[in-house]
Amino acid sequence: MRVLAIETATPLASAAVVDEDGVLAESVLRAPMFHLEWLLPAVEAMLARLAMTPGAIQGVAVSAGPGGFTGLRIGIATAAAWATMRRVPLLGVSTLEALARVAGVQGLVLPLLDAHRGEVAGALYRIADDGSADCLVPPLVVAPDRLMAEVAVYPGPVLLVGDGLARSAAAMRASLGDRARAGGPHLHPRAAVVGLFALPHLLRGDRVEPAALRPLYGRRPVAWPRQETMGGGGNPQ
Repeated sequence: MRVLAIETATPLASAAVVDEDGVLAESVLRAPMFHLEWLLPAVEAMLARLAMTPGAIQGVAVSAGPGGFTGLRIGIATAAAWATMRRVPLLGVSTLEALARVAGVQGLVLPLLDAHRGEVAGALYRIADDGSADCLVPPLVVAPDRLMAEVAVYPGPVLLVGDGLARSAAAMRASLGDRARAGGPHLHPRAAVVGLFALPHLLRGDRVEPAALRPLYGRRPVAWPRQETMGGGGNPQ
């Protein structure tokens, strides 16, 4: 199954095509405020490099938040329109879970996105050896100290990843002490990871109706139920 994956929740936008053999192609651009102008031409160029037509795509996956308001709307609208026009299944994926998986490690992973206004978007995952993820602290958009209070109750080393570290790393490391492991602010959600995560779920028939998929913005504490992380329609606001 060939899946088109889209990630526009952050300033580092990406699109990818994946199948059961792995990542066939990925295009990445630091594109703050230029997601709309970049996305479709990037997809078209990627398909041309693969000598594929749009009809070769058999499913669509999209990063659905938390993330930037405009970027999320563009990515989700594009994915929904593609799925509708091509009559292929669509799945929404938590941006934070995609970021947690980018690190490629097992154990406790705390993905963090800069939500501005003194807040971060974060969630705590336990990644197993087989790649499955248990969400211990559901996605929250809160002040860093509130998030750390939720995370601190889970014992063991915690890998911190994402651009939320740029402003808040010192406070978070102080809260966790020597349990904190910095994966660096340079890690970002990637479309390739969104697609590879969504692929087995699409293969087994998981999908969401395009009109039902909603972005998860989160200017207040929000929880993404597990079934919605698998594409159950997004977070009603």
